[in-house]
Amino acid sequence: MKVVIVGNGPGGVELAKNLSGEFEVTVIEKEELPHYSKPMLSHYIAGFLPEEKLFPYSLEWYDRRGIELRLGTSALFIDRAKRVLATSKGEFPYDVLVLATGARAAEPAVPGKEHLLTLRTLDDARRIKEKLEEEGEIVILGGGFIALELAGNVAKAGYRVKLVHRKRNLLGLDEELSERIRKELEGIGVEFHLETNVLSASENGLNTDRGYIPGRLKVCAFGIAPNVELALRSGIQTGKGILIDDSFRTSAEGIYAIGDCAEYNGMILGTARAAAEQARVLASILKGESASYDFFGSTVFKFADLSLAIIGRTDGEGKWLDDETRVFYRGDKPVGAVVFGDLRKALRLEKEIREALNPS
Repeated sequence: MKVVIVGNGPGGVELAKNLSGEFEVTVIEKEELPHYSKPMLSHYIAGFLPEEKLFPYSLEWYDRRGIELRLGTSALFIDRAKRVLATSKGEFPYDVLVLATGARAAEPAVPGKEHLLTLRTLDDARRIKEKLEEEGEIVILGGGFIALELAGNVAKAGYRVKLVHRKRNLLGLDEELSERIRKELEGIGVEFHLETNVLSASENGLNTDRGYIPGRLKVCAFGIAPNVELALRSGIQTGKGILIDDSFRTSAEGIYAIGDCAEYNGMILGTARAAAEQARVLASILKGESASYDFFGSTVFKFADLSLAIIGRTDGEGKWLDDETRVFYRGDKPVGAVVFGDLRKALRLEKEIREALNPS
């Protein structure tokens, strides 16, 4: 069976790895590079990780696995009737097609946005790293995990960091949890400008509704825009992402979607961990095994020396179990948690919450 995977990110490469040896696997990737770790890009920018350490798999690894990797190849259109993927470098017939097209960085719609950089690819990271080393400081726009990881790592490396966020709270958490994260990052030198809206950007800084913020290096890190264009051009149903059912099937026969591009019941989980988990479950499904994915949002961040796990739903009232652990309930049933520091505890708690929500 021929499986063609569009995208070589965490979902695409994990799926290829799990299917290789049993299926004829081809990976179509528009970048010229083999898979690299996007969650580690902020560590690379800060100087904590050499570039070569971003690449867990060599080109020889793909060959040994029998995975046909087509780099520098853009997917253009899916001929669903003929089951053929048209690309910039020819056509690829498929029995199963998996869209793991990922997402791009969201950009602000403000005058002067050409003076703002985004962080999504290694090329982005190289540009940011070079300019950071020139300037010695950075202005980061956003209050999500990409912005906070970048701010924490760059501040830890000794650079001056200003973080601008239009809301008061961080990571979509409540004020108490946001305040704790803010204080941790302020402790290593991050300067916060919260409840601040950017009006325009120039070469030398930002105009905001709370005054002018100087800075020649300005990086937007406030969300993602799923790459749905291939699906749209090919008549596959989309919302914010490519619409899927609980087995990752799209509206088109024989075509699946996983990772940052996939939307299930209004949810786009948007983390490398979720993409890899979805890939493992889809691999089992394609092998004919009984498997399911519960679309339970859970992820782990590290901001400099602060480790943080956010598990499930974290809105509403939460109860502190101890100084590091806050659990959220619906009635008497736990539905989410935030854990500082102890990631092994976080994994145990995640398992307990999943089991409580999905009793076998």
